[in-house]
Amino acid sequence: MAELAEAEAEWGASPEQLVRPLALAVCAAPVAGAAALTHCALLASLLKRSTNGLFYILIQLAISDLLLLGTTIAPELWSYNARTWQFGRSACIAYRGLNVFATTASLYLITTIALHSLATASLEEKQARQSSSKRDDLDDDDEIRSSRHSLVTSDTSTPPRTMNVDYRLTNSKIRIAPPVVFVWVLSASLSVPDFVLATTVHLDHNVVLCTLVDTSHRINMHSLLAIFNLFLPIVIMSTAAILIMIKLKTKKGHSQFDETFPALKLSLCLICTYVVLCAPRSIVAVYSMYSTSTVENEYAVEQPGYVVALVNLVCVCLYLVANVVRPLLCIILLPILRKVFFFGLKNSNVDV
Repeated sequence: MAELAEAEAEWGASPEQLVRPLALAVCAAPVAGAAALTHCALLASLLKRSTNGLFYILIQLAISDLLLLGTTIAPELWSYNARTWQFGRSACIAYRGLNVFATTASLYLITTIALHSLATASLEEKQARQSSSKRDDLDDDDEIRSSRHSLVTSDTSTPPRTMNVDYRLTNSKIRIAPPVVFVWVLSASLSVPDFVLATTVHLDHNVVLCTLVDTSHRINMHSLLAIFNLFLPIVIMSTAAILIMIKLKTKKGHSQFDETFPALKLSLCLICTYVVLCAPRSIVAVYSMYSTSTVENEYAVEQPGYVVALVNLVCVCLYLVANVVRPLLCIILLPILRKVFFFGLKNSNVDV
């Protein structure tokens, strides 16, 4: 027992580790537990209600976050802290593939929520304009009838006959299935190279890396990930955030948009959460990929330095915090969920 305690003490004090494993576990475990609990509570409340529209996407966002939380965050934190991979080759393959799959699905579902909220707000504006136009047409019809200036048949023995045509939209729902299917197909496609090409590399001093060591096409794969997992989402989210702020500013106080405001606010907060807490992890990942892909030897890999490992650890911790913030934002900003969690009201049939 003394030898075991001494070995554990030496392992905990090893200079290769950024912080002591016990300290990391004490800090990360409560946050991960809170994230899992809030996601499960959010899923339970959403599944009891309508799965149309926004709720349908939120369910899938919670599932992708739970997948990411349960399969990749813990080994990623541990390996960055220890600066070596300790879970074997099979776990490395699963970690690399699931990490790309869940991360891609999560960020594009956030984008889908923002675009869906904007489309819903635009549709409501169009319906409001058409309803106003319809009321004006009805007023005109009443005036015509009262002034006897309506078209009638030539047969004066029968009463005048009129025909009303409803020009309102017949399709008032935003289709959710196509963008959601596209998100999952894109996530699966981007994760295939990591599932196929991930492996472990043994370096000196008993250091093991979980990485992609393949061919000259490695930089092409990394460029594809950088485009679809960082640059493209940032462009779409930035544009959506600007449009959402314009909507919130111009339509504030209009009663017909009271149900759309919470969805717009939630979308804006989710985008801000991604930019502040999640984007640093993607930026560091892209930097790490290109730093290993541009070396002269295409098979060359090296152990990350102390500073890079520390930055990676901090970024993963921020991403872990984002997994707590996202479900809390859904609960706080959506009135239906807020009533359920804070006032105990159930069986609400109001759609968002």
